[in-house]
Amino acid sequence: MLLATVGMAVTATAGCETPGDTVDAGPSASVRATEVADPADAVTNGIDDMAPDEALDQARAALAAAESFRVTGSPTQGQTLDLVFVAGSAVDSAEPTSRESDAEVGDADPPARGARGTVSQDGSTFQLRSVDGAVYVRGDLDWLADEVATGAARTLGGKWLLLPQEAAQDLTAFADPAAFIDALLTAQGALQWVGASVIAEVPAVGIRVVDSEATVWLSGIDMPYPLLVERLGATADQGVVRFDEIDEPATLSAPRTENVVVAPEPSE
Repeated sequence: MLLATVGMAVTATAGCETPGDTVDAGPSASVRATEVADPADAVTNGIDDMAPDEALDQARAALAAAESFRVTGSPTQGQTLDLVFVAGSAVDSAEPTSRESDAEVGDADPPARGARGTVSQDGSTFQLRSVDGAVYVRGDLDWLADEVATGAARTLGGKWLLLPQEAAQDLTAFADPAAFIDALLTAQGALQWVGASVIAEVPAVGIRVVDSEATVWLSGIDMPYPLLVERLGATADQGVVRFDEIDEPATLSAPRTENVVVAPEPSE
């Protein structure tokens, strides 16, 4: 069974540093955007005046309050994500988006909460659509062999598989915006500021988790949304998660009933 967890949770074990306890650092060259003479001078939202733990809390709260956001990148080696999370207040529509055909989109329903997109992990790539707790997947589903009927992945014929509750729980971090935010941006331990840089042309300030040496880059203008999370030694395609399309209009619909196969609950 695929253990679908976000493998780069920001966790540590000690106390928080103050803004004065900064170190010189910045995102790796492969993920850095154009520089300015002094990025710190371009930070105008006051996030750099807070203690790093308070700043990270502000970033998590800001993202949690957004109607939607997109996450792309590769948290760990062999794992890639391209997911749009919808918080439940976006206006749903029966019109197809650029990623789904009209035959795949269900009838318009009240605003939904969940996610849609693609996950690759352990050699398995599958599409995911989560709507108000119901999780649908399709694609390379051999990893589900222990949870659903033998051979189900080979007999779907391109249809979506509605997962039983037990299997769906393993995908919670990919299926619910609050769960993803908690998995990736919750810090319990020593934090320190690492200076300022520019991420995708936006002035940003970095917070490093001392034990894991993961760095979270927060927007230094307007809302302090997280822009990028990178592991120590990150490259352009490994160890980096990017946030964009924050609070932009997004839709979320369950697949049409005729395009869904319901997986049986696993036997005891």
